[in-house]
Amino acid sequence: MTAANFRGDVVRPEAWCLVADAASVEARFGIRRCQPTESGNYCAYTVPDWARDTHGHLRSGALMVLADHVLGELPYKARGPSSWSLTTELTLDIIGDTAHASELHARATQIPSAADKGFVQCVVTDTDERVVAVGNTRTVYVPAAAGAVAIGVAPSIGRRDPVDTLESVLGVISTETTHGVELTMRDPGSWVNDFGILHGGVAACLSEMAASQLFSRHGRALTVSHMHGTYLRPATPTTPFVVSARAHHVGKGFAVAEVVGRAGDGPPCTVMTVTARRTVPTAH
Repeated sequence: MTAANFRGDVVRPEAWCLVADAASVEARFGIRRCQPTESGNYCAYTVPDWARDTHGHLRSGALMVLADHVLGELPYKARGPSSWSLTTELTLDIIGDTAHASELHARATQIPSAADKGFVQCVVTDTDERVVAVGNTRTVYVPAAAGAVAIGVAPSIGRRDPVDTLESVLGVISTETTHGVELTMRDPGSWVNDFGILHGGVAACLSEMAASQLFSRHGRALTVSHMHGTYLRPATPTTPFVVSARAHHVGKGFAVAEVVGRAGDGPPCTVMTVTARRTVPTAH
């Protein structure tokens, strides 16, 4: 799978999704110019300073928000009346350097011959068309929940303090436990999608954050390179969203953790496997 497979000229210049709304999750994360192409869809991503780690690398969790959007937009547009398109699986492999990327470009396409019409692939490139990440998703269509209405929020979207971090922007608190790391998003209602449930990309982002913190606790210089998430049920935004990371292996070269997300003390909503590998310095 190469960038060339996913190129395609934009066929309609106007915005066609939630990035036009400055209060949407997508717009607040820096996603913009989401438009259809000849083969699927496209969006640009301007990397916010707060989406980087202490070494200047783009947080892999922020990339999951980008992937979730560009991959999910095609099934979202194809859904029938009074129905939802829900992500059941989301996978992303980071294969390029993000330390100096200020803008990325994501392109998605459905596989025409696939029996599973909810399967979509994407490629993320930098401004020089170098591939940074590749991903895929599976979605299903379900009847819209009776009486469900997207929750309107009025987040602060003005100028932010340059010392803001991803943790402070999302409003999460961290706790170290006997078995791992736990992150709690106190106000998930500020990060919902158009269906009024916690945005799938944000849930994945929290999972990556918890896993990365867990790996750091072991003193390893590792960078997340692979994430695979399974979405079991929607996370309601009326109770804090909690992700718990537990390591299966932490070595010198790579590490693997499982992260389970819950709405409050309810049953699991998300299960994510996060793999990190040793950081290889790059010359610029």
